Amino acid sequence: MQLMKNRRKLIVSAIAILCLAALAVGAALILRPRDKKSAEEDELVIYSPHPQEMTEYIVREFRQRTGIKVKVVFGGTGDLIDKLKKQDSAAAEADLFWGGGVDSLETIKNLFQAYRSPEQSAIFDIYRSAHGLWTPFSVLPVVIVYNTKLVSGDLIPDSWTDLLDPYFRDHVILADPAISGSAFTMLVTMLQTMSGGKKNMEAGWPFVKRFIAQLGSDGLVPGSSVAYNAVAEGEFFAGVTFENSAFSLKNAGKNVGYRYPSEGTSAVPDGIALLRQSRHPEEAKRFIDFALGRDVQSILMSKWFRRSVRNDVPIYEPALSKLNIIDYPIAESVKMRPEILSRWAEAYSQFRP
Repeated sequence: MQLMKNRRKLIVSAIAILCLAALAVGAALILRPRDKKSAEEDELVIYSPHPQEMTEYIVREFRQRTGIKVKVVFGGTGDLIDKLKKQDSAAAEADLFWGGGVDSLETIKNLFQAYRSPEQSAIFDIYRSAHGLWTPFSVLPVVIVYNTKLVSGDLIPDSWTDLLDPYFRDHVILADPAISGSAFTMLVTMLQTMSGGKKNMEAGWPFVKRFIAQLGSDGLVPGSSVAYNAVAEGEFFAGVTFENSAFSLKNAGKNVGYRYPSEGTSAVPDGIALLRQSRHPEEAKRFIDFALGRDVQSILMSKWFRRSVRNDVPIYEPALSKLNIIDYPIAESVKMRPEILSRWAEAYSQFRP
């Protein structure tokens, strides 16, 4: 009798242990961290050629306010555009493209879906797109930057033509327009300005060819940051860059000055766009609204020296209305981009080492 009782106790204990084991396995399955792929699928993915410091600051603030996780893929405008073009819909990972001149964004507008933010009403009409496939984020005038220790007062380049002075021969620098979206904007700015406003930009090529000769064999570099930093460090006398880059260097105490070319310059906005294959469209729209909102736009100049696109944010001096700003040919630059880059490469090829 006692033996039967002991056997029953053993059977009950075994069943209990098996139940506990099953519960433990179930709990482990429930509590087990999701694999890396699942975690990444929950992230809003942004492709951005913007400076990392600014991007991470705004993304961090967005995440703190909304709880939305964000992954940023950094790179040059051209490189990121090429990456997007190579992705099919099944492999698409990006939800947003944030940065790059709108003339560059126009070349891949077929990859975007239209979105008109509630913040749209506060944006200057002149910067808005008619189709709504991208929205302007900040405004970037093109300037000539020079090293104040290497360029004396009588040689300060106040105009595009001044860069052709023999003093600057082999001492002018520019990022490669075939690689850098910002450099392509600068090239088109020179072509358009020096063509006297003609839409086909043909009349600007004689100047551009003379400018190329000033670059010499070392004056063409892969990235825009390389170009303006080289001027700041005294490796080159002058270069072409955006206002915010020159202003930030000067504010940091570097030996740089900058000028708005007297013949004219451009003030093309960069933009932000929602990808057509976005896996997180609602979160992406919230980020667009946040980036265009007054909180972010009101600190663009004070923190990163970028002009806001909003009409309710204080205007930075000199106001664009006081500068000789050309009508930048966005549609023409997109249409003629292959031809422009081909002619540029041909003209520069004789200076390649």
